[in-house]
Order: sequence, then C-alpha cells, then structure tokens
Amino acid sequence: MSAFPRRTALAALVVLLPLTACLPYTVGTSAQTVPANESTRSASSYFAPSAVKLDDSVAAPIFGVDVEWRHGLDATSDVGIRALPGGATVSYKHRFGPDTSHAGSARAFAIGGGIVNWGEHALIDVTLMASGREDGPMTPYYGVRAMQTIPITKGAVSDQPTIGVFGGLQLGNRWFSVRPELGVFYDHSALGVRPSDLLVVPALTLMRGRHRDGEYAESRHSARALPRLP
Repeated sequence: MSAFPRRTALAALVVLLPLTACLPYTVGTSAQTVPANESTRSASSYFAPSAVKLDDSVAAPIFGVDVEWRHGLDATSDVGIRALPGGATVSYKHRFGPDTSHAGSARAFAIGGGIVNWGEHALIDVTLMASGREDGPMTPYYGVRAMQTIPITKGAVSDQPTIGVFGGLQLGNRWFSVRPELGVFYDHSALGVRPSDLLVVPALTLMRGRHRDGEYAESRHSARALPRLP
C-alpha cells in the first residue's frame, strides 16, 4: 500500500473505529458494591494499540468510551447500565462474605448481558474480581472476565469466546475516583481483521458518587436550621 492510500485508510479508521470497539473490555470498578440506595456514574476511555490490520505491515488502534450508571440494591449487591459504542448492557454484581464494610478486602462476581455491534449480536459476560480495602487513598483491584457474543440478525458472524485478565488501581474515595486499568484478552476476530488474537487494552475510568437522597435532604434541612451569626 502506498503512502497516500495508507494515510487515507488510517484517517478513516480514526473516525470509524470508535464505533467498532463494541465489547465492554474495561471493568472500571472494584469488587466493592455501591451502598444501598446510592448511585455512581462513571465514564471509561480505553485504547487498544495495533488492534486492526490494514495490510501485512500496518496496524491501527481501536478506542472507545463507555458510560455506566450503577445503583446499590442492598449491602452486598448492585446493578448497572452501561452504554457502549453501538450497544448497551445491564449487569448485576454480588459481593461474597459477611463483611460489607469498606475497611476490608472484597471479592465479588458480576454477570451481565445486552446488545452490541449495532444490534447484530447479543452479549453475555461473567466477571470474577477481588479488591483491597477502600478506606485509604488507593485500592488495587483485579480479576478475570469472559464474554460471548451470539448472532441475532441475519448475516451476523459467529465468534469464539473472549476471555482475559485485568488489573487496576482506584485512586480517590467513594465520592470521586480515578481508575487506571490494564486488560489483556484473548479475542479472536471472526472477520480476521486483527494481526493477533492477543488484545492489550489500557483504560482510564472516572467515577462520581452521591449521597443518599434522604441524607442529602436531611443535611440541607439541618443547614437551614442553623442560627445565623450576628
């Protein structure tokens, strides 16, 4: 491929590939669940270098942004809705063990499903994860994730399962945190567009939480009730 067509193809991929990075490679959360009746919002930006081959000597990256909302159901479980490029998923996370505080390590599993690849496939994913205590400024987390797409439209290709490991570090607290993360996946391309079945996905997630509605209303009421200073 000559220089000009190669640059043209790369420019097109820069525009189009964010629309094709449709699987939730980034976990972006620790094993701790969102406290009951509280919610968090997060955005994950991820990048996979040399993920799509243009020819025998040139490969281009894929990148994308996921947005997720999670809500605590009780002391050990929460649910989340994630918007992906070309799809959306719903997940349920459950924490193991009797300790539900943030002063100890945690283990959890998550299971999810949804529609990806612009409606061509259904997705099922399962994640096992562990993380450290969250009462400090840094919390490591890690685990394994498996994903399987299922064709649901005529002409959609069948693919092998995607499986990989991930690890990250949560910097901050339950109200705001930054989470750098690295995932390594075996992800065979059914269309043969990848130079390798090994996909390395660095990512960065920003998470924002909020107080319970009742606590927030009570704090506002208490603030109004304070007497004014002379």
